[in-house]
Amino acid sequence: MKRRLLFILLCFILSPIQTAFSASIASKKVTILQIVEHPALNMTRQGITDELANHGLDIAYQSAQGNTQMAMQIAHYFANTTPDCLVGIGTISTQALLAANRQSNIPIVFSSVTDPKAAGLVKNLKTPEGNITGVSNDYDPLAQFKFFKKILPSLKKLGIIYNPGETNSASLLERMKIAAKEMNIELVLAPANHSAEVPNATRLLLSKTQAIFINNDNTALSAFDTIIKITRNENLPVFCSDTDMVSRGALAALGPDQYQIGRQTGKLILQILARKTPNHLAVLFPAVEQVKINYPEAMRLKIDIPQEFLSTQKINDAT
Repeated sequence: MKRRLLFILLCFILSPIQTAFSASIASKKVTILQIVEHPALNMTRQGITDELANHGLDIAYQSAQGNTQMAMQIAHYFANTTPDCLVGIGTISTQALLAANRQSNIPIVFSSVTDPKAAGLVKNLKTPEGNITGVSNDYDPLAQFKFFKKILPSLKKLGIIYNPGETNSASLLERMKIAAKEMNIELVLAPANHSAEVPNATRLLLSKTQAIFINNDNTALSAFDTIIKITRNENLPVFCSDTDMVSRGALAALGPDQYQIGRQTGKLILQILARKTPNHLAVLFPAVEQVKINYPEAMRLKIDIPQEFLSTQKINDAT
């Protein structure tokens, strides 16, 4: 009863504060540029918009459909509309916003950028210089490889589909090479510069690997259904760092909760709209990590899932 009364009292106290805050930022404009549509980034965007809901904001959104040139065009258009905050989901979209914003100096918040320093967005993660901050979706490749080997103890050759033109992919690849060496795993690389090249890249790996891993590469993720269709015909397991892809056919995933990354990003945006400058807001990293396993896929592939994972979230394969 005491707890219930305390909760009611807090609601009475906080409600006017929340109302006053919403009134102070009402009608402010936020523009969101996403590099490509796929479940991970879509969940990030959903988290952002849910966090920004009920504040009376004017929110505009556009996707660059995986096209770097289109991302630049949208970025310049958004910058010219002089919003109160520019939001970039993904590395390429944020780089485009940064380039388009040189003269305007509008606050920028990025989301789901794996390596903000390698991407040239910030130099100092704790006190970002300039007028930009955000949330990374980075995760330790060594932890992922250890996870994969628990599910496939005999794993020696792992296929990687990646876009060499994506800064996040290039940065991750170097770290994956170090982790793979420690785990005695050979990485078999298949570059794909565009989503149209992903099917051929996948086929190149079929006879050379024991599994494929898709790690935060937007080009590969945008063609994930195609990857699954090709690998299923050959009974080749697919791992992913994006846990949302397990329901799309991946065997298992260890990685950040993309929706919660969006909620973290939304909180940063609200602080900036309340006149807090980005250089006083440190770059954030995933607050929630997940393990998801596709048990129907494991049964189809005749893979025994270790006992330690039996209590993790089970995914019904809907693909």
